[in-house]
Amino acid sequence: MTQKIDDFTIVLSEWTDTAECELKVYEGLDRLWQMLERYKMTAPIAIRVVDNKARCLRAIRGSRSEAAGWQLEDEPTALTPPIESEVEPPLTLNVQDAKGNVLKMRLQLGVAKPEPLSTHSSD
Repeated sequence: MTQKIDDFTIVLSEWTDTAECELKVYEGLDRLWQMLERYKMTAPIAIRVVDNKARCLRAIRGSRSEAAGWQLEDEPTALTPPIESEVEPPLTLNVQDAKGNVLKMRLQLGVAKPEPLSTHSSD
């Protein structure tokens, strides 16, 4: 069953352990940054990665500077995230800005389509 891709869906090339992966993984989430700009969300922001049972897998805070863009930092939490095998997709990013505005985005695993084999030879 395929899910429609919309503005509130972020397609990742592969699942990573969201609790252990480096923050640079989140720097590639261009759609998230576009949506933050669209809705004029005010830094600092708090990002919570949650699974379908609303368990927080990771908490990240972000600030923005004109020169460097978004700067992300892990936020210490009192909760111990579930182990990777217990995480149940779909995952959701819950983003709250300094004014209390909330943006929710789905994370979806993207499946690369195999390219058709070429029957033409190049001479």
